Amino acid sequence: MDSPLNATKAALTGNGPYRSERKPIRSDLPAGALRQLEKSLKKQWKRYRKQLKSCQGQSSEKAIHDSRVEARRLISILELLAGFMAPDRVKKVERELKRHLDRFDDLRDTQVQLSIVGKLQKSFPAARSFHAYLLKREGRFARQTRKRIKDIKTRRLAKLVSTCRAEVEHEQRECSPQRASELLLRSVNRAFSRTVYLASRIDPHDTKTIHCTRVAFKRYRYMVEALADYLPGVDERLLERLHDYQSLMGDIQDSEVLRLTLDKFLGKKNVRAATVREFREELLRRRLWLIRKYLEAAGELLDFWPLIGAHVNAANASRPALARLRRLARHLRQRQTPQPRRGRSPRNLK
Repeated sequence: MDSPLNATKAALTGNGPYRSERKPIRSDLPAGALRQLEKSLKKQWKRYRKQLKSCQGQSSEKAIHDSRVEARRLISILELLAGFMAPDRVKKVERELKRHLDRFDDLRDTQVQLSIVGKLQKSFPAARSFHAYLLKREGRFARQTRKRIKDIKTRRLAKLVSTCRAEVEHEQRECSPQRASELLLRSVNRAFSRTVYLASRIDPHDTKTIHCTRVAFKRYRYMVEALADYLPGVDERLLERLHDYQSLMGDIQDSEVLRLTLDKFLGKKNVRAATVREFREELLRRRLWLIRKYLEAAGELLDFWPLIGAHVNAANASRPALARLRRLARHLRQRQTPQPRRGRSPRNLK
């Protein structure tokens, strides 16, 4: 019998026993959906530019978060409309936006770490010196980020986005509503299939596999948000669940980066071994607790497919793999008992 991973690959490539079960995507989107998305691309570009200017004026945690969100939403709309544009041009825009996003990474990670460690200072003496270390890092990264952001030039990117919009506008006039709907739904289906495929390959001992799933899921989530007015079954409750599911994986990534930063700190500073050991063990308990929480909810991914009539064989093929993750979560709960000290919920430390 094929493994869940091989079954998922077969579903995604159209080979194997799942090929005959595939159904064509139904055109459930209204005739004006493509025209509205072309307008959304224009509006999203303006929102991105506005948030970038805000960050160039101040590098607060909120400003950075908002700028990153708008950049990722812009990327998702472009991917949603990829069937109507030249592939190379879409990739160029994505590369430019990714370079912009990379300039925020160090500062954003440090700001999140300060939020977590700040709540642990009273309970763990080692957290105090680590918190002071993070404050210095934040100051240094803030200065570097402000300089890097001010150096960002958007003229080339603006031309690329303008050309993308012109291509979509041209295709909108030439393409039939049925064909336009099919291409849009295909983009969403592709994003969802990739997310499910990566989720089926998650190794709880390798947080990179969870992070890759999160990146793919984030793009899918933003696509669903862009089409929320046109997709059946998409409401505020579903959008909230998508956000919460993504946050489960994001908390794991933040805890992993925090652990690596702590180890770097310990390699530079002379701190008492006993106090450090206790603090580090608490962070590891928190990380393991977050992994278990996500694994328990991993199967919810298959509930986030609102497209009526679309082929979902990749999701069906991955059900055994996601069920395996839930069983592993129960095993971790029974054997490891990774509750934090004094009954403190690690999630509340976020």
